[in-house]
Amino acid sequence: MSPTLEAIVLAGGRSTRFGADKAAATIDEETLLQRVVDAARAAGARRVIVVGDVRPLRPDPRVTWRRESPVFSGPAAAIATGVKAVTAEEVFVLACDLRHPARVVAMLERIPAGVDGVVPLDGGGREQWLAGRYRTRALRDAVRVAGDLTGAPVTLLLHPVACAHPHLPTDIVADVDTRDDLDEAGGRAPGARGTEDDMADSKTHLSPEDLDTWVSAMRDRFDLPVDTVPTVEILGLARDAAHAIARPAAPLATFVAGFVAAREGADKTDVIEAIAALSELADDWEGQD
Repeated sequence: MSPTLEAIVLAGGRSTRFGADKAAATIDEETLLQRVVDAARAAGARRVIVVGDVRPLRPDPRVTWRRESPVFSGPAAAIATGVKAVTAEEVFVLACDLRHPARVVAMLERIPAGVDGVVPLDGGGREQWLAGRYRTRALRDAVRVAGDLTGAPVTLLLHPVACAHPHLPTDIVADVDTRDDLDEAGGRAPGARGTEDDMADSKTHLSPEDLDTWVSAMRDRFDLPVDTVPTVEILGLARDAAHAIARPAAPLATFVAGFVAAREGADKTDVIEAIAALSELADDWEGQD
């Protein structure tokens, strides 16, 4: 008879290198978090404990949420939190940002006799602790022995657990740490409406007449006075932000300009002042590498 199986999915990090919520990034139109949850369930996990802030997932009563305390205290502390909720004999421990979660869990079909876990080694011989399968008893013992895990590296917690270490290609066990990783995996960042290639296929030039028509349509839609949309200045701010920072900074800068102007009273002078302040900020930013 096969041992009962559940999963802990770690989704509580700051995503500092990524610059946005990695768990909400998508590959093949599914969030990274949903892909890992689905892979664990398909591999036989009767329940999935996600440690992190609650995020949108397909409704599933077999998915529960926990949060380590203090928050952002690291993956070891998150595992300690998650294992408290585990009721099965064995448990997957999976990062939410695995590129190929289904392929990873397929390699973790069973824990051999004589050890308490299966942790793959990547092509460089590095243990992939957050792509493993463990006996729950051994994991709880490791948590008890380790003591306070706030800020502790995951190796401190899991290295004492006796594990089998099958070698897997690095591309199978790789995760998504940066935007470049996501691009390589064919994914899309949270909130992104299109990739650079998608944008290359869109219009990059508009005649002054057509642009005026578009601005008029927006003014009419929201009943705005004619002089509240300083087109030249707004386009200048978008250009400055795109040049000094990056193309995605352009719409963000123009949105913030509008937001600040609205807060200050929303006349044309307030809009121009907000644009000028943000253009100056973009110019200063250009030297920050």
